[in-house]
Amino acid sequence: MREVTPSAAAPTRRLVTVGALGAVVVALAGCGIRLEDDAPRVPLVPTREPIAAEDALVRLLGAVQAASVASFVTTDRLAPLLPPLHARQATVLHDALRQRGVPESALPTATPSPTASAAPAGTPATATPGGTSAPSASAGAALPRRTVTEVESAVLAASTGLQDAEPELRPVLVALLGQAEAAVLLSGGAGGAATPTPSPTAPPTPSPSASASVATAWSSPSALAPLITAVRRATFLLEVAAARSPRAIRTAWLRDITALQALTADLVTAAGDAAPLPDLAQTLPRPVTTPAEAATLATEAMSTLLAATGGSLRTLTDADPEAALAAAPGWVGTVAAAAHRHGTRLTAFPGLA
Repeated sequence: MREVTPSAAAPTRRLVTVGALGAVVVALAGCGIRLEDDAPRVPLVPTREPIAAEDALVRLLGAVQAASVASFVTTDRLAPLLPPLHARQATVLHDALRQRGVPESALPTATPSPTASAAPAGTPATATPGGTSAPSASAGAALPRRTVTEVESAVLAASTGLQDAEPELRPVLVALLGQAEAAVLLSGGAGGAATPTPSPTAPPTPSPSASASVATAWSSPSALAPLITAVRRATFLLEVAAARSPRAIRTAWLRDITALQALTADLVTAAGDAAPLPDLAQTLPRPVTTPAEAATLATEAMSTLLAATGGSLRTLTDADPEAALAAAPGWVGTVAAAAHRHGTRLTAFPGLA
């Protein structure tokens, strides 16, 4: 009697589905289509949604990367400090974007653009997307040298649209822009425009607060109150320190005192009725009788104010992102510039790190 061989079991619906999906994947791979978050739109393949303010953040990253490789005019005393600061900013911003799912191919990469000697002196370094490099020039070509004001103003010009960034990033962005504002002030500029070198015998020109607070309406002006108090306190201490210092030092410090007074006026105007009244009974933390003690007091006062300014950024950017991104970088810049002149070196994110 002939043996009957049992027939193979019919494939289940699950196996058929898995096999079909596998065939689709193989077909897509054979066509050169990658299943990545930056891949072209393909039916049945999900696309990546841009993060909040992605275009603005990528634009700022490109400007910061370009600043990190800029060739500065050698006479700018601040120039050696700036490239490492911008490199640090670029790293932090790049990592923040990658952690939030922005693909590497969508991010710029700083590439110095060597030019011939006939190229205009203001030609910036470029940031090329996706890690591609600009065509290299001859080995003898040199980067055009740019002033600190030119380089930092380019960073500030890339700041539009950042108010829509997620809350966690906003304080970092304000501090980054505050560094650029401070660098402009320290290099002798104001609002991106260079100012003439003052005469040695003339009194110092007041450094204006580089803010837009007067033109910006705050939806939550009470958030400004702690910063107003901190600026007033630092101004008082700096005035005392100046009064107990030699005349030459006192004259130089008048610039910073005037800048802090202008900053207070900006903040009070922005706060309106929410501005606290001045404290008319302020006291010194300890006796100050010598120039050395006065210098220490000034350094501590400005360092404390810088920390307080950085500490206020999350509150300010949460309370009113648009107003904060418009005005707070100028406030940070004013404080950071004065603090730098009193011994607290400018950092990549003044008041934060």
